[in-house]
Amino acid sequence: MNWNNFKYQFHESWHGKMRPFIESEECDKIYAFLKEEAKKGKKIAPISMHVWRCFKETSLDDLKVVLVGMCPYHTFKNDAPIADGLLMGCSITNQVQPSLNQFYRAIETEFYNGFNLDIIENPDVSFLAHQGVLMFNAALTTEKDVAGSHMKIWEPFVKYLFKEVINPLDVPIVFLGKEATNNKKYIESTNVFELSHPTSAAYKNTDWNTEETFVKINRILEKNNQDSIQWVDLELPF
Repeated sequence: MNWNNFKYQFHESWHGKMRPFIESEECDKIYAFLKEEAKKGKKIAPISMHVWRCFKETSLDDLKVVLVGMCPYHTFKNDAPIADGLLMGCSITNQVQPSLNQFYRAIETEFYNGFNLDIIENPDVSFLAHQGVLMFNAALTTEKDVAGSHMKIWEPFVKYLFKEVINPLDVPIVFLGKEATNNKKYIESTNVFELSHPTSAAYKNTDWNTEETFVKINRILEKNNQDSIQWVDLELPF
């Protein structure tokens, strides 16, 4: 692939790390697959301009935490994908999806015992991305109504990302769900957390259990003299 056609989809801090993969045969195979699927009339989420969005919203220089899910939302509304390029993000429709609702409710319980009435259930999770949280799906694309359909094709990129970029930083990594956790084999971080995906709790109509993971991550950040993450959007007084 031609790097010049891609570089503006990444924050400039990622350029040196991403260019080798974009110009590789592995990346050519991914885009050949996506083009072939499109020719067959299959619809793909998210839209092309949002595929690499998590690397645009979060600077590599500011990276503190990586959240890893399975794949983007595979559902569409009014013939447009709900997925916006960030893990659990649903800013295009501006309607909070069940998995993100579970995430916010669990965070509220973990940090505030469920009594903080100022929490905003924001469909746009870029407020997390801008704090240094990479909101990453192990497959950056998926076929409409077929969850996980592109997991295999994106695996070479996931392997490259963790081995060549993330591992040297030794930042906390949170895997959400079994499919995402399958990529743990590429991780060398000393701070790895495995949780069920919030979607599973939504399906079962139960509360998602975070196992105090996000409190633990903030403690790690503070120990490393870094600012902690504000995991929910709050209505501040000024």
